Amino acid sequence: MKSELVVNKGVVYHLGLKKNQLARNILLVGDPARAHKVAAYFDVIAHETLNREYVTITGDFMGLPVSVIGTGIGTDNVEIALAEIYTLLEFDLDSGQKDTHSAPTNIIRVGTSGGAQDDIASGTLCLASYALGLDNVGLYYNQQPADETVTQIEQEAYRLITNATPNGYRFKGKIQPYAAKADSFLLDRLRTAAKNVGAATVVGITVSAPGFYGPSGRIIDGLVNSVPHIKSVLSEINIQQQRVLNFEMESSLLFHLAEQMGYRAATICSIISNPKTSADLFDYTDSVEQSILIALNALRAINAKS
Repeated sequence: MKSELVVNKGVVYHLGLKKNQLARNILLVGDPARAHKVAAYFDVIAHETLNREYVTITGDFMGLPVSVIGTGIGTDNVEIALAEIYTLLEFDLDSGQKDTHSAPTNIIRVGTSGGAQDDIASGTLCLASYALGLDNVGLYYNQQPADETVTQIEQEAYRLITNATPNGYRFKGKIQPYAAKADSFLLDRLRTAAKNVGAATVVGITVSAPGFYGPSGRIIDGLVNSVPHIKSVLSEINIQQQRVLNFEMESSLLFHLAEQMGYRAATICSIISNPKTSADLFDYTDSVEQSILIALNALRAINAKS
């Protein structure tokens, strides 16, 4: 079956990149402005592209080729970015043939998130072991569960969401969550890099919501949420000692697609709000900077041991 690669004169359509302008060690950030914060740590910047909402900067961090991509918010944006990353790294763009001898690719998402547990302070860094997707983008890519924990997370999330949706609501029983697992090796490198700088971290399940307000449990007067208090509902999940720790908007699709692509993927997110004070956002400037350095050092470590 021929791949339908959308390429014009050697440039992928949305990222606006050529094959030699992307490294195999990649940081993904939702906020395009954060891409420049990451690139400030590069010793050399070899390439920079702004195309549509995507910002890509490629350079060297302590001798390691690294790219950072600002994707914008949401799993739909991440889907486009990952598909085009895969196109650039795995295909001959002239023939459209897939290369069967590819090098390892490592992707770390560096982001912010809202806390789901009262006992976790704002400013703590959450390392995702699993991601629970409330979006439906992942449902368009068939992938067997990585382990039994993935299946159990999906089943428990569906049960809780369905039970929490009031009877008579139009979409009761129609929200179908999916789960995916972070790469264990890359996750361990993140944990070690965080420990080396004394960062306060927690490890567990990240929920990826398809929106910042209703899907993340925020209430807007005049709007009716299908699942009232979804954040507190899903915070009850505790499977194989894996708790739901935070809500963000990208990791589910990242882990799900990376597994199909044969890529290592992980996420580090600063928790910037507590469930009791979800409207009061913590000043996360320092914790994001710390997350960036942890992610970059984890990439160095994983390449040193590959």
